[in-house]
Amino acid sequence: MTEESSLVVQGSAATVAIAFLQSAVLRMMPYAWVALPLVALDLVYGIRAARYRKERVRLSTALRRSTTKLFTYTCWLVLASSVAISFHKESLEWIILGVVFLNEFLSIIGNYLECKGVDFSIVNLYKLVFRKAGEKVGVEISKEDVDEIVKPRHNMKRTDGDGEVS
Repeated sequence: MTEESSLVVQGSAATVAIAFLQSAVLRMMPYAWVALPLVALDLVYGIRAARYRKERVRLSTALRRSTTKLFTYTCWLVLASSVAISFHKESLEWIILGVVFLNEFLSIIGNYLECKGVDFSIVNLYKLVFRKAGEKVGVEISKEDVDEIVKPRHNMKRTDGDGEVS
């Protein structure tokens, strides 16, 4: 293979890769507008929950974690749109991003309820959802099921930063 033909092959491959990534980025932009408020809400309620637990909150650490989360979401967005383009299945994109965004939404709800003094168990929520999904349609959720997921924190002891119980 000559040097000229090698350059043609490399240029062609680069053009195809750029076109692929461009279409992936254009597909992910609407989802990026969903990710931004989720990260912002997670930052706000994460700080409130940490303050409720009487943890020391450093703004630089919180912003660094949120920035890392934005970069991680960018990777998930590119992955989801690339998979959808590669397999010609838009539903794959929805499934991947649905799982990612649902996880973030549950984190926000958990932080919100924690700063309100309610103990929220995501694990018990998943158990309830998958148990009820396996049963017949039309099954009602009982009060005991809800009590497994959400418990008020009336008698819970809180500690300050030195480990002393307040």
